[in-house]
Parts: sequence; C-alpha cells; structure tokens
Amino acid sequence: MTENTSLINRKSGNTRPLLMLGVDGVIALEQAATLPTVSEHVTASGKWSREVLVPVGTKELIAELTESYDIVWVSEWGANAHVAFAGVLGLPPKPWPYLPAQFNKLSRIQRFAGSRPWIWIDDPLVDLDPLPADPQGLVLRVDPARGLVGLGKAVFWKLTDNNPDTDLR
Repeated sequence: MTENTSLINRKSGNTRPLLMLGVDGVIALEQAATLPTVSEHVTASGKWSREVLVPVGTKELIAELTESYDIVWVSEWGANAHVAFAGVLGLPPKPWPYLPAQFNKLSRIQRFAGSRPWIWIDDPLVDLDPLPADPQGLVLRVDPARGLVGLGKAVFWKLTDNNPDTDLR
C-alpha cells in the first residue's frame, strides 16, 4: 500500500514535529462519552455516512495544533478521515497526508517520520504488537470516552518550541 507523503516534503528541511492522529476514540467517540459532545453527521463524498460524537472543543484544539505541528492521519479511515471531518473540524481544503493503517501503525509512523520528531495519539486498542522500550517518538493513548480534548492542551505545548528543553526523541 502506498503512503501519501505528498503534502510533507521531507527534503524541504521541515523540522516541525509531526502529530499522528487516530480517528476512532480520538476525534470520533464511539463509547459513552464522559465529557460534552456534539453528534455530527460525516460523509465521504456521499459514498457513505454515519453519525459520530465529537467532543466539544475538538475543532478549536485541532486549529491550535496546526500552528505547531504538521498533522498526519493514522487511521483505518485513510483518505476518508480528512474528507469526512473537513466541515466538522474546519480543516483546510487540501487534505493532510494519511497512513492507511488499522494495525501495526508504529512501523509506518517511524518510516514516514524519518528523523522528524513525532507524537502519535490514538486510542488504546490499535497495535497488536507491544510498543518497544524506545518507539523513537512519543506515544499518547487517549481515554476513548474523552478523546483528544481529554488530554488537555498543556501536554502539547510542553512538546513544541514553547519548551525547548523537551526532546521528542
């Protein structure tokens, strides 16, 4: 399977950290939510549709994160993640890159990131293999009843230029 790397030119010298985002349990909650959510209707160009619960504040947090991170979808949603959530999250028209993966995502993330620092945010049930002692980046598991906003903003700002003493690798 070919990975969509066209939107991040790794030869450009870009050193912004990568934020690798899952969808289920991160953006779209499927369990009983423990924080306020909005029921949203998402579709992939009319080919399919479904209702998802998106935690209040997700759109605003994503907008803030794009100021410090290059975002990459790492989800079984593949290219559909950006299309389906563009209106809900106020995403740019040009899709973010994606790594279409349902399981064993870590090796794809490592290959894609190369030497760039990265954070992978996903729900607890994603990889069949245990994480190595040094995954070469930061792996954050969200509570699937709280999603991305359940992590709080502080964790992200500790890992960017706002805190030069923190090394993601």
